[in-house]
Amino acid sequence: MGAADDASVLPGTQALAPANDPSAKMVAGIDAFLTRETERARTNRGAFWRRDCASPEAYAKSVAPNRESLRRMIGAVDARVPVRMETVQEVNGDSAEAFAASYSATRVRWSVLDGVTGEGLLLRPRRGPAALVVAVPDADHTPEMVAGLQPGLPTERQFARRLVENGCLVLVPALIDRKDTWSGNKRLNRFTNQPHREWIYRQAFEMGRHPIGCEVQKILAAADWLASGRWRSPQEPAGRPLKVGVAGHGEGGLLAFYSAALDTRIDCALVSGYFDA
Repeated sequence: MGAADDASVLPGTQALAPANDPSAKMVAGIDAFLTRETERARTNRGAFWRRDCASPEAYAKSVAPNRESLRRMIGAVDARVPVRMETVQEVNGDSAEAFAASYSATRVRWSVLDGVTGEGLLLRPRRGPAALVVAVPDADHTPEMVAGLQPGLPTERQFARRLVENGCLVLVPALIDRKDTWSGNKRLNRFTNQPHREWIYRQAFEMGRHPIGCEVQKILAAADWLASGRWRSPQEPAGRPLKVGVAGHGEGGLLAFYSAALDTRIDCALVSGYFDA
């Protein structure tokens, strides 16, 4: 029986030969395209930048369009609401506060967008802080892990703890992790093994929003609160304005990088584990 007599093959066509994996061919093509465009960017990016290095103010003004372009790319365009920081009294039955010799740690929640809040840890040194830092962990590391309050990371990688022990007031946001516990629809009893970050990203991207932009907004809202000075206790003197920095590792490194690019109030950025070698 010829192909024309086979009901599973349309007239004038032939069955796709299964010799090569189409999905592997597609991925290889995407990789080749992105590699080529990355190389082209080295010579073409000058057309998109008009840097004026005459002064810090002139530089900030000259790259403002690039900042706004990045803001649109990551979907961090919604106006944030006034930041209200609240202490979370109980989390999963644990006490809201944990104390170390040189700092205290409090679980907190802060307003970001209408219907969106950030959650994490506020680490406060025993003496008045020398600087203000938003420390952003990798997606699979909890705030408690980078603060040394939960096992899972060696001492040298507990960078939030190291910052507060060196006199910084540190706010550590929790990120959407890479587990797949909730990636699906319980009502339909349909689930996937896509990580939470990818599961949300794929759906939200259609609306021009996704986890990266949302989490950058949480970091910038945290910076709003730190820069406002409302972290000071009523008995604490106002003192001089303190520098605001961001530090991040892995997925948190990406978020710290983008946050510092968008907000000129951020004086310093530490990006770790994001640029590979």
